[in-house]
Amino acid sequence: MDKYTLKTAYQKSFFGLVWRMEVDTSVGLLAVETRDAETGNPSFSALRYRTGVSLIHELPYGDRNWTLAGAVDGRLILKAFGQDSPEGTGIACIDAGTGEVVWEQFNYVLLAVVDGLLLVRHRTFAGGYEQYLDAHTGDLTQFNISADKPTGPGIVIPQRYGASIPVFLANYAAYGDIFHGAIGSKEVWAFHEKLNQAFCIRLVVSSGSNVLDDKVVLSDLPKMLPEIFFSIAEQLFLIGDNKRKIVSYLV
Repeated sequence: MDKYTLKTAYQKSFFGLVWRMEVDTSVGLLAVETRDAETGNPSFSALRYRTGVSLIHELPYGDRNWTLAGAVDGRLILKAFGQDSPEGTGIACIDAGTGEVVWEQFNYVLLAVVDGLLLVRHRTFAGGYEQYLDAHTGDLTQFNISADKPTGPGIVIPQRYGASIPVFLANYAAYGDIFHGAIGSKEVWAFHEKLNQAFCIRLVVSSGSNVLDDKVVLSDLPKMLPEIFFSIAEQLFLIGDNKRKIVSYLV
């Protein structure tokens, strides 16, 4: 039997800083917002998270007051926010495959994405009076959760490990919290290690009490990261290169 190794699936580099990500598991889509380091203006990308194949890459839309709000059925949902508030008037929908603007709606504030529908409030109201927009058309619709809506694998966010450190991790120089997540039949452990004044992140993959593989996946970090990775199915994702690269590993 071949020895297990943690394999790199792909790496995806960006000109701007990775600012926000949204996942649509029903169609295998990863939506990414990046921002120009100087102007703060956003650009939007979409890729197949299993393969890393880009659909659109750093497409600009709006000014620095626009951000990624969700991904629904192969579409990127963008929203505006106010100068001094997270709520602003303006919603836009971009086709993730073509980059075309499908629709724009400047009379509503986007409050949330709920089961593929957009919970909104008309700009004339300061509170209450919520309604729903259809993500495909931008038109008002009745609230209706479809029982047949396709779903994909769940997203796993690692948790800080609060129990006693497993024996097989005792020889690692973990610095700070240890993060843990179960991925399929395996478990992934992630933590910082400190070298002089810089940090690196190490991943350890285990099964039961056995270490299958370990690898330093990010190095020369000037400070510790509050969030290390997330996973979908048996694929793990990290943000590296000073927030300019997404790296995916097959666990």
